[in-house]
Amino acid sequence: MSTDPPLDRSTTAAPPAVTAQSVPAAPSRGDADGGVRFAEATPIRVPDWMREPQPDRPLTRAERLRLGWAEHSGKLLGGLAAVVVLAFLAVLGIGGLGIYDHARDNGPLLPDRRGLPGQPRPTDADGNSISPWAATPAESFAAGADAIVAPPAKATGPFTVRQVTDALATVRQALVEARIDRTMVELGDPTPFLGLLAPDSRPKIRADFSAGGALNYATRVDRDAEPGLDATDRVRARGTVSYRATTDQDGIRVLEITTSFIWVYHFDLWQAQEYPPGAELVTVRDRVVWHLPHPDDVRPSSRGLWLEDAASTLVNADCAGINRGFLALTPEEPLRRRPTPGPTGDVYDPSWRPGDGEAC
Repeated sequence: MSTDPPLDRSTTAAPPAVTAQSVPAAPSRGDADGGVRFAEATPIRVPDWMREPQPDRPLTRAERLRLGWAEHSGKLLGGLAAVVVLAFLAVLGIGGLGIYDHARDNGPLLPDRRGLPGQPRPTDADGNSISPWAATPAESFAAGADAIVAPPAKATGPFTVRQVTDALATVRQALVEARIDRTMVELGDPTPFLGLLAPDSRPKIRADFSAGGALNYATRVDRDAEPGLDATDRVRARGTVSYRATTDQDGIRVLEITTSFIWVYHFDLWQAQEYPPGAELVTVRDRVVWHLPHPDDVRPSSRGLWLEDAASTLVNADCAGINRGFLALTPEEPLRRRPTPGPTGDVYDPSWRPGDGEAC
């Protein structure tokens, strides 16, 4: 049974009634006696610059550039990209041709200015090359005309000692005029050389010089060569001279003199110490056959020296110059490689044959 006292319902207060005055009445637009009114709207003034058209004004140069760039920037960027791509492809093409040429010639893909292994260039304390001839076969060669030594003259066949002596002296002088003397080598003038030949043989030899075909027996250095020939140094050479009595194809008795020489020319290569030994040297290895007919077998205008045959090999020489009949140092990386020799390919080898070791 519950002991809680009974709930006294009579004492519970009721919630207050909500009257009309509890919530403010909505304002009435028609209330003229003090009701809430809306404020009058204030007119908005539009600035003159918005109501009146502005006069035209020419654009400045900077504004025209900005507008032009905004309008054409896409085309300009596309064109520039195309030019860059074409230039890049051109560089790749040129480089590719160079690599192809080097690979075709069995050369290195990149030039190597360092000395060849086991073949360092001798230098002084300051690192300068001590001599262009050092560490090359030409180091022991004689200079200038001293390199041409004729054998003793002996009577041979129908030729007397005096005739053989005179013939050997004429051939020696011809070698000097053709390979050593400045008139031929530097000035390119063959006149003194031609004067040593039999009159009837001169027209053919003169035509050789005009056609650029005289390098087998005469040296003319390209006057526009860069680097040029070192005029302060002399040609170095080594070779042999031999002779015999024989007859030519027409049955004429002749004294046949054969000269076989190595001629080495020093070009003024800049910073030669950065290259292997011999990089500034152009080597010519030749073999020339000279005929002196017996004076009783020919007319007076055919007496004297005839150039019967000549062949040569040139090493480290400019091929374009060779084709024109002139000597110049190769314009590419000098002596970037030695020509790959065959069994008798080295021009310094005693068993050399014409054409062995030539790169052109």
